[in-house]
This record gives sequence, C-alpha cells and structure tokens, in this order.
Amino acid sequence: MRKSANLLVVICFSVMALLLLLQVYWIINYYNSALKDFEKEVNLAFEDGIKKELSLRCDTIQHIIENKLLDTTAFTISARFDKKDQKYVYTVSANGNAKDKFSSSFSLADYSKALPKDKRDTSVRKQVASRLALLMREEDLEQHIIYYRTQKLGLFMDEQTKKYQFDTARLRPAFNIYLKERKIKVPYSFIVKKEDSTNNKGIAASARTKTYPIVTKAFSTYRYTDNQRYVRAMFKSPTSYILSRMGLMLFSSLAMIVIVSGCMFVILKSLFREKRLSAIKNDFISNITHEFKTPISTVSIAIEALSSDEVNQNEDKRKRYLTHAKNEIERLNLLVDQVLKMAIYHEGKSTLTKEKIAIDSMIKQLINIHKIASGKDISVEYLNKSGTDCLLADETQFQHAINNILDNAIKYSRDQPEIKINILRNHNDLIISIEDNGIGISEKEIPAVFDKFYRVSTGNRHLVKGYGLGLNYVKQIMQQHNGWYKIESKLAQGTTVILGWPI
Repeated sequence: MRKSANLLVVICFSVMALLLLLQVYWIINYYNSALKDFEKEVNLAFEDGIKKELSLRCDTIQHIIENKLLDTTAFTISARFDKKDQKYVYTVSANGNAKDKFSSSFSLADYSKALPKDKRDTSVRKQVASRLALLMREEDLEQHIIYYRTQKLGLFMDEQTKKYQFDTARLRPAFNIYLKERKIKVPYSFIVKKEDSTNNKGIAASARTKTYPIVTKAFSTYRYTDNQRYVRAMFKSPTSYILSRMGLMLFSSLAMIVIVSGCMFVILKSLFREKRLSAIKNDFISNITHEFKTPISTVSIAIEALSSDEVNQNEDKRKRYLTHAKNEIERLNLLVDQVLKMAIYHEGKSTLTKEKIAIDSMIKQLINIHKIASGKDISVEYLNKSGTDCLLADETQFQHAINNILDNAIKYSRDQPEIKINILRNHNDLIISIEDNGIGISEKEIPAVFDKFYRVSTGNRHLVKGYGLGLNYVKQIMQQHNGWYKIESKLAQGTTVILGWPI
C-alpha cells in the first residue's frame, strides 16, 4: 500500500511537472511567434506611414504648383490647334523669358478646348494647371526627381520640396494611423541617420537599442540638406502588448493547470485519507481484539474453575468466579453495543425521541456515577449560568454524549482529575463546556479526533485503553440534533470539549 501510494505521488507530480513544462514550452513558442508577427506588423505599418507622409507632402506641393501655374504674372498658358491630331496642344512658358518654356508642348489625351477669349473665364487654365501639377507629382515628386520643364518652374519646385521635405513630426501622426489599425499601442521613437542601409534590417547594438529592442527596417528620406537621410522606428519591449493578445491562451493554460492540479490534489487527498483510515482501522482492530481476548480469557478461566469439584464445594470461590464471569460478559456486551451503535449512526438508521431533560440533575447524576466507577479522587466544578435547567433532546443520546466526554476527561487526566463543567446560553444554543486538566492533544491531531477509530496515540499499545469511538459517537449525536461541537486543547495543559445544543 505504501509503495503504491508513493509511486502514485511520484507519477502525479511527474505528470504535473511535464504538463507545466509543456505549457511553458507552448507559451514561449507562441510568444516568439507573436514577437515575429509584431515585428512584421510594425514594419508594414511603418512602410505605410512613410508612404502616407510622402503622399501628404505631395498633396501640399501639388496644390502649391497648381496655384503657381494659375498665377498669370509668373506663367503663361497658351493653346494651338494641331490639325494632324485634331486637338489642342497647350504650352506653358515663364513670363519675362520667352525661351523658358517646354521644349515640346504637352497634350491632354482626353481634353481639348481652346482658351476662351474672355480672360475672366479660367476654366481651361485651371484644367491645364491641375493636369500639369498632377503630372509633375507622379513623374517628379513621387519619384524624388525634379525635371526642369522650364527653368523657373523647376527652381520653384525645388524650392518647395526643400521647404516641405521629410519631417518626423509629420510622419508620427501618419504612422499612428496604421498602428491604430493594427491595435498596437507600444511606445516608440524615431532614429534618423546620415548613413544606413535599406537592405539591412539590423542595427548596431547600443544603449538605445536596450530601451528600444524592436527596430524596423530603414527607409530613405531623400532629405539631402542635413544628416537626416535614413529613418527607422524603434519600439520598446512589446511584452505587455503580446501578453494582452495571449490573454485567452494564458487563461486557458492556467485554468487547465488549476483544474488538473485540483483533481490530482483531490485524488491524493482521498488516497492519503484512505491510507490513514486503513492505519486507524488496523489500530482499532488490534486494540479491540485485545479487549475481546481479555474478558473471553477471564470467562474461560472462570468456567474451567467452576467445572472443578473443589470450587463448586467452596461457595465463596464459586460466587467470586461467577461474579468475574458476569462482569466480563457485561463488558463484552457493552463493547459490542458501542460498535453496533456506531454502525447504526453511520448508516443513518437511528431515530430521535426528544423529551425535556432536567440538565442539572442529569449531569450531576452522571458525575456521581463516574466518581464511584473511576476509583480516582475526582474534583468536579459545575456551574450553570444559562438561566435554564431544561433541554429538549433525546435523553439516552444526551447521556451518551456527556458520558463519553466525562469518561475521556477522567481517563486522560492525572491521578487527581480536575473537571470544570460550565453551561451558558448563546442566542438559540445551550452551550455545555467540559474542561479537564489532562495530558492534552497536539494541535496537528485536533482536526482528526472526531474521526471514527482515531486515537491520539499510535500503534497497538496505548497507555489508556479505548476504541477510538467515543468522540465520533458524540459527533454523530450532535449532528442528529442539528447542534455543533468543538474541541480546544494544548499538550500537557488539558482539553476542553464544547457542545452546542439547539434550544
């Protein structure tokens, strides 16, 4: 039994350790996978943010160029009809320099209108300026190149691109938009450098990378007026972000560990409880066997003696042997009766016959019986402060409960037992407290003293004879009366048993 129990404990703890290791392994793998996904997502968001920042700059410069082309003091827009293509071709030239114009005029594939004679009608000029500004955006700004279609227009565009060049202050709100779409709220910072590589995703370790361990790939800013030619985004550790996304997995893993641990705990607790009960039962069987053998042996000797003529002819001896036999048979009968009563209580077959009990007279009568039967010099202090001398309960069971406690108080006390019995009333309970000056019970054994067959001393030899049934009997009686019970004790200082009877 012990080897099997120890093996089961080892197996249970091994399974728990393996389960825990597997959970840790899965969580670490999931975390690493989530970290890679995080790096991928922030890189995609950063690329989108870079494009958005460029798009915003292009929008601004395109609008400025369009307005500049409509400025008649700066540029002139003219139109001529091409007979071959049967459409109007438009020319843009700088005012003040007739040669500063497109070397070849441009045409609009889906637009062909003559310039209105009314100078106030600017519809055609607006269409031409809008189309030309869009063309310059797509061919020049978005490709980071400036074509000098006219010297004046080229210089103006160069001036505007320097004025509205890359800026992290403009990049941040654009980047935040795409981070928000991905529900990423990890603090970050930008790092701009003169030299970097857009093909290299790594960056040299530094004190800054310790604070910001996640670094995106670099993008060119096409800003040549200073050292801000490449930009990266650097993120602080995303552990809290990843763990928040792992919430369900962590909760389910923890729940599974708790459930499995709880099941194993219940199994092991039941196993050790059964193991303890088995040891207690064996101890009980050993003790009760000894108790049965003693009276049986005494009766056998008495019967053998009575069968001889010498004893039969001696009236005193005959009566003495008969008295011994009778006492031992009554002792056996009492023991069998106790075991049977415990079985009846355990199966719930006992019935209550409640009646009014005169508490004072009943307890005093029980005290006197124990004083005579024990053969010890017993001192009993009895005090009833409850204000009542009657209790509605089963008289026989009440006697058994008080008898068992008094019996223990006397058996486990010294040569001169001192017992204090106090009766109090607390709300709807009549409280009977029985205190002795006995050997006491250790704190760790107190929770088990009301268990069936349990005895404080172990093994098959006890200084005080008993069967481990008394307090369990008291427990069953109190439960049947819907009352409560409690024990307080300290080694070498005595024990107090408290019974709460409903009234």
